[in-house]
Amino acid sequence: MSATCLLHNSQTCSKRKTIERTRCDDLVRIVYAYDWNTHSDNPALIHDEVMSVIKDLKREFPVRFSFHSLGAKDGSIYCDICRQIKSSDVALFDLSTYNLNVILELGIAIGVGTYVFLLKSRHYQQRQTALSDLNGILEYRFYRRLGRLTFQTDFRHSLRSKLRLVAKKCMKCSQE
Repeated sequence: MSATCLLHNSQTCSKRKTIERTRCDDLVRIVYAYDWNTHSDNPALIHDEVMSVIKDLKREFPVRFSFHSLGAKDGSIYCDICRQIKSSDVALFDLSTYNLNVILELGIAIGVGTYVFLLKSRHYQQRQTALSDLNGILEYRFYRRLGRLTFQTDFRHSLRSKLRLVAKKCMKCSQE
């Protein structure tokens, strides 16, 4: 994990100690980034989908799960979001609207080694020049049908598999 500050381009991050404390506890952290101006129920439906996977895993693992959207919590919005990404085990990014903030957050997550899931609604028109190199790569495309999300690939299985690995790691780490 990078200890550098991406905001101030310095060698140390002021949130480094906070981030280090989160790396070996019994909490699996999942964050979600999306365009806050989205006028659809996609964020709520994605939340329901992830919470359903978490509910299944809680029966299997004696660890806690945290799932929340990225945002300012206690100071500089940039530092808060960067800290949340660096502290998370898994990050979901809804790239449906090509929001530049979400794309920047995706870059931070990839840069610090957080496991990412790219989500994209088929209901939005694709811009010709937007993220053309990512089309079809690492994406979980979905559409809304009858008040639920339907994914073209098995997002639930992929998310469950990744969270299982993280939960096992958390259990092992907290026992040491």
